[in-house]
Amino acid sequence: MVGSPDPRELDLDELVPHAGRIDHVWYVPAGSTAPEVAVAWSYRGRHVGAVPSDERYALSVWRPVRLSAGEARWRPHTLFRGSPFPLGERSVRTADVTGDGHADLLVTVECNLCNHGAATAAVFADSRRGVRRIYGDGFLDASRGGRPLGVRGRPIAETAWGAWHGLLWFDEPRGGSAVCCPDYRLQTFLRWRERRWLTVRTRKLDPARDRFLGQRPVPAP
Repeated sequence: MVGSPDPRELDLDELVPHAGRIDHVWYVPAGSTAPEVAVAWSYRGRHVGAVPSDERYALSVWRPVRLSAGEARWRPHTLFRGSPFPLGERSVRTADVTGDGHADLLVTVECNLCNHGAATAAVFADSRRGVRRIYGDGFLDASRGGRPLGVRGRPIAETAWGAWHGLLWFDEPRGGSAVCCPDYRLQTFLRWRERRWLTVRTRKLDPARDRFLGQRPVPAP
């Protein structure tokens, strides 16, 4: 697509297929490279008996591949599609966790058919060929044993996660009889270094005293 070099001036209707519907838009600042626009969109998919709706959800990122003073050529990179789980306004967050000066995408897809806050966590970063997943192996399946239907990412439950001073962090339940009643909570801090994640710090928290779920954690000295 050829349009303005400013993503906020693009015609949003051109960012999704004709049968698609835009649900949310996030504008990513240029940083050390170029501006981007992430688009969550939905469409009608195949019917699956285990899923109550035929609505399917996708996430695409548009990047300019050729910039000039008055126009840019934009190219889409679809990060995933076919998810039975919708994306909300807070499903996509931006933070530079790779240290390249450009904001990466922290994507949370919550399962609206599951219990215990089940979701997937994934991180997408720019690469020479486009946008690639650098965190979030795994698959959250909604098919209940049938043909797989879900979304790729690290499955999590009752877990808070995010970015803090360039680190990726997770605060998740451990031990006990269920995720709602853990023996302790484990905080893990990861750093992206040389194309892989390194664990730089972990610590256990008392779930009754240290309430970090959904809050910004403070690393131990």
